[in-house]
Amino acid sequence: MTATDTITIDSLIARHATNLAYVAEAAAPATDLDTFLHHLDYAADNFDQARINGHDDLNTAGTLLAETRDADEYVQEKLLLRAAALLKIVPEMTGEYRTMVGE
Repeated sequence: MTATDTITIDSLIARHATNLAYVAEAAAPATDLDTFLHHLDYAADNFDQARINGHDDLNTAGTLLAETRDADEYVQEKLLLRAAALLKIVPEMTGEYRTMVGE
């Protein structure tokens, strides 16, 4: 993302849904926030069980994203920025997970 890109729930889902679905052992990537949060929760648990560092950050990101539902626009923007920063590790974590499970 560049400095001019706006972070939205949809952009975060588009960026991370495929990796999270893989780790969460879901049939398909999430396309909405509820499913994304569900996959994020399961993926964090699987990362934890695999002893991959960062699962706590994913739990925090899920909490922040859930809080966007009731937040005003200003607060929502701040929550999304923080969640995006925490989710940046998802591709690296997924790569490590794939290596561990032999794919």
